[in-house]
Amino acid sequence: MIMADLRVFARLLGFLKLAEILVSIICISLLRKYDLHFGGDVVSGSYIDRYMTGAITLGGFLMISIALLVSYVWGEAGTYQRFLELLFNFAATVMFLVSGILAIGYYNSAIAPASSVGAGRALGALCIINAIFYLIDTIIAYRSDYNA
Repeated sequence: MIMADLRVFARLLGFLKLAEILVSIICISLLRKYDLHFGGDVVSGSYIDRYMTGAITLGGFLMISIALLVSYVWGEAGTYQRFLELLFNFAATVMFLVSGILAIGYYNSAIAPASSVGAGRALGALCIINAIFYLIDTIIAYRSDYNA
């Protein structure tokens, strides 16, 4: 019988996954509540490319991080896959950094709606903070032989 290993939350691995999940949920909440964007021109189509980059980053890596955390807590010993963790964390680092730069760039421009500048900058900053969390997670996975 597989038992939950709640000790994962006391380790840096579990704490980082929880932080990444929480920041992603906050970002999605900001995106939805304030109808935020990642910039671009609606006419040329770059708007949809930027928006999809940001939205897919937020939602996609949220789902991946939740699945990884659940596998650490409920999985059998030895389910930790270092290479897979490296791939996911590095991709998340890059994508959250790009999404944060897109959001901050747009909400620092003159074309951004004044009513949502603060929320847009917060979204960008949180994306960059999450990129840092994922980068730390990547470094730990690289240097670790942790076996959850």
